[in-house]
Amino acid sequence: MDIALKKLDLVQRLLLIWDEAALQRVAKVIEKEAPEVDEEDDLADADIAELDKRRARRLSGESKGCTAEESIRMLRAAQAKDEAA
Repeated sequence: MDIALKKLDLVQRLLLIWDEAALQRVAKVIEKEAPEVDEEDDLADADIAELDKRRARRLSGESKGCTAEESIRMLRAAQAKDEAA
């Protein structure tokens, strides 16, 4: 399993945790390995503008969003296609 699939699996499993104490323990481990970064610095103004346009299209009904499950399925299909090539 490559690193992207491992991350995807961990995110899926994290979404299944509802116990607050368990989430706090996971958060402590993650903080040790990957300290929090300031997300505002990660996106350029053009990226934010594009995301705002996409959100507006989705909210207006012009485009359709995906559920988390659909997104994961599409990511896995793309990964499999890349590995086959």
